[in-house]
Amino acid sequence: MKWPFKILAIIAAVALLPLQYILLLRVYNSLEKNMYVTVDECFRNAVEEESMIRFYHLADTSYARMSSPFSSSVLMGIGEVLEKNGSQVNLNTLRYIFADNLADKELQTLNFKIVQTVNDTSVYRTADDFLTDPEKEKSTFSSLSTHIVPTSTDLTKGVAAIITNPYSAILPSLKMLIIFSFLIALFVIFCLWKMIRTLNKVNFINNLRKDHTYAMIHDMKTPLSSIMIIAEDFKDNPQINSDPDTVDQLKILDDECRHLNSICEKVINVAKVDNKRLKFVYEQIDLEKFFEGVKSRLDALYPTPSKEVEFSADLSQEKWLIADRLYLTEIIDNLVDNSIKYSARKVKITARSVKKGKYTELKIKDNGTGFSKEASKRLFKKFERGENTVGISGHGIGLNYVYQLMKFFGGYVNIDSQEGLFTEVILGFPSRRQYDIADE
Repeated sequence: MKWPFKILAIIAAVALLPLQYILLLRVYNSLEKNMYVTVDECFRNAVEEESMIRFYHLADTSYARMSSPFSSSVLMGIGEVLEKNGSQVNLNTLRYIFADNLADKELQTLNFKIVQTVNDTSVYRTADDFLTDPEKEKSTFSSLSTHIVPTSTDLTKGVAAIITNPYSAILPSLKMLIIFSFLIALFVIFCLWKMIRTLNKVNFINNLRKDHTYAMIHDMKTPLSSIMIIAEDFKDNPQINSDPDTVDQLKILDDECRHLNSICEKVINVAKVDNKRLKFVYEQIDLEKFFEGVKSRLDALYPTPSKEVEFSADLSQEKWLIADRLYLTEIIDNLVDNSIKYSARKVKITARSVKKGKYTELKIKDNGTGFSKEASKRLFKKFERGENTVGISGHGIGLNYVYQLMKFFGGYVNIDSQEGLFTEVILGFPSRRQYDIADE
């Protein structure tokens, strides 16, 4: 597991905490606003009830028989009567009434204090102005102040209630949400911890497997080389060469040893790619001479009873390429080998160079069986093969190896194919690179 992924996973887990905090804060603010509306209404009703109690003490029986609720004009008239008689707000009575109103709304846990205010008539010009004061509706965890209720007809005096512990009525509603959020956070952290441990273990096993495979294949090459040397000695022995059956068996032995050696080389090279052990030696390569060497090797191996291979190269557009000669040879050999394996008896392979922007493209085309577009999407993955490979030897590592090498070159590889007609592999090499190479 790479460190950047670990860091991203930890950041994601840590980011969960502020997200949960934001969620809880939004829910808290919503509950607080609802509570504020209720508390404000309870206080306004308490002020009106306290005014009516004082009015009943002053009024005659005709006033006492008046039914409630009263209209705003009647309340204004009551306020004028109370002012004329010098009746002042009784804060104790108002406190008891407000406490009862809160208890009716199941808000008895709230602590409050009632304060008298001196109002600025330049701000509060009408009674409605007291209901639109935005400062009173601001959310706060420590305290809440209701809207001012005027107690004088000239609006210069008023009363307000300050709730000192609004959280006491809100947090019980959030208790289950807080517990659930805490459990989710613990679960996510636990899953992240288990995932990191599992991925570390998988990564360790994968690296161990790669190292073991690399070491095992590397050790196999020594006895394999010994077998090939002995087989060569047998082929040069006149007594053994006199028997046709023995000659055929020695040829089979030699071919299979070379085939096994080729597989070992591929596995070792793939392991080098996986472990980033590749070291490139870049040079300017004459493509005409390079592909002449490819053609010579193919002419030496073919025709055989089962295959006839015709190879040609058109390098008129670009004759030079900057690359590592050894790994370029392995790339072309892999592609040519695939062309021969997945073609009929008569194989025709063409190589062409094309200049394309900042890249030089080598196009290797054959007249093989080809494959579908769906198959082409996964052929560069390790151990993936096409649907038409039944009965054809291979392990699905050749094209992946080519793909990885082209990535190291800083280039690209694409495939164009039509099932039953052809396959063309396009290799894109950067045209200009800053290497310590003498210009020719």
